[in-house]
This record gives sequence, structure tokens and C-alpha cells, in this order.
Amino acid sequence: MQEQDWGKFSRWHALLDALCDRSGHIDNSALASQLCHRSGKSAREDFNAAEKNLRNWRAGRHLPLRRNFMILAELLRVSDNPELLQRWNLLYAAARGRELPDTGNTAVDIDAGGDARTRPSIAGRLLWSGTGIIAALLAATGIRWMMVDPYRDLPVIGYDARVVMVVGESRVIHGDRGDCDGGNIPDWTYTAPRVPHSSLGVFTDGGLARKMSNYCNKVVPVRAVRFTARTAGVEEIRLLDDFVKIFVNDPANLVTR
Repeated sequence: MQEQDWGKFSRWHALLDALCDRSGHIDNSALASQLCHRSGKSAREDFNAAEKNLRNWRAGRHLPLRRNFMILAELLRVSDNPELLQRWNLLYAAARGRELPDTGNTAVDIDAGGDARTRPSIAGRLLWSGTGIIAALLAATGIRWMMVDPYRDLPVIGYDARVVMVVGESRVIHGDRGDCDGGNIPDWTYTAPRVPHSSLGVFTDGGLARKMSNYCNKVVPVRAVRFTARTAGVEEIRLLDDFVKIFVNDPANLVTR
């Protein structure tokens, strides 16, 4: 089979869609199953979420988190072709907002013979060399631009395997993180399919918050998950890959001292 010209793709989702078609994944069911298996997930709701995510990723409506991005590269054999791998990484970085410098930043120059030719403008060279130095400094020191953390004022939440509430109470009980560098925070449309049904209440979008991540070994911004208790009882669920036991009490049965 003749290899495609991967350089013609200018959007990551279009490249992903072409790779899926090349691998025979016209629909998303087989690839969703592989994605779940590679992620260590086996529940039906995990498969449904994977299918929905693949539809969104291939259509360009959402962008996968880095861990799913890397799994997709493995499943679609991206690394078999160095040119393809380079394009895959470049377009994903651009889709996340890390655009490459514009190589068209040139100025017209007239040489001594009167012929017009193009050369990089001095301002353009200074701009990109300065940008490169700043980027290198930020990467080396691990600090954010201008030393400002845009998430520093968000509330901090913690994961508790045992949640005790009363009927009518509403509380943020978990959070779905993006990348360890604080980027690519999931929106609710990504998190919601990975939230289970509860017979004791409902889960809703809790907005943005911060949470200590054992995987990242630091506090990172997350999409908070709020639970509103509706019925008294006890229930154990799997929420965002963590097991949580929820106790909901009826206020009328509480004994006051």
C-alpha cells in the first residue's frame, strides 16, 4: 500500500481520522475496545465513553489528553514512520495552542544588482530568537509565564474514598485532571461520560478546582465533579478510576446531642 503524504495535513484531527481509516477503523467500536484495554478499563460505560471520545476527536470537537494521545499513537502505529510521527506531534502541539513560528516572516531586499530577493527580517529574527530564549528558560525552570499561576485562586479539593452526606446536600467530591503541566483541562462533555449513574443522587459539573495528583506528584487544575444527594442509602461506585463509597443520611433520622 502506497504511503500517504502526511505533510499535507494541517489539522491534527484530520490526520487522526485518516490514520483510523488507514487502519480499517471506519467506525470506532474496535478502536474504542483497544483503547479501553490499553487503559486498563473494562466497564461498559468506559467503552461507551471511548466511542464517544473517538467521534469527538476525529471530528475535531475535542482534543484527547496526553495519555490518550500517546495510546492512540501506539495503536495506530504512528512511530513506524518518522515523518508521520513528527507531523503527528507537531499538529497535536499546534492544536493545544502551541503554534510554531511563522516561517513566512520575510522582508524584500534589493541586492546590488537590482534583483529582488527575500531574507528574514531583522525584527523577525530578533523576535523568534528572543522567544526561543524565553521558552528555554521557562522549560528549564518550570515556572509559568511572568511567574503567575492562573489557577492559584481556585478551590482545592481532595479525594476521599468515604463520602458522608445528608439528603439535599451538594458537594464537590472528585476532580478530573488534564496534563501534569496544568494544560488541557477536561471540559464537562469529556468528563461526564466517565461519571457513573448513582441511585442516591446526581453528578454535575463542579467547575474548575485544584487537586493533589499522586500521578503528577503536585497540585494540578481539574474539572471538579459535584454530587447532590437525593436519597438516603449506601452505595459504592467507581468514579474517575477511583472507588468511592457514598453514605447518604436522612436528616430526620440524625440524632442531635
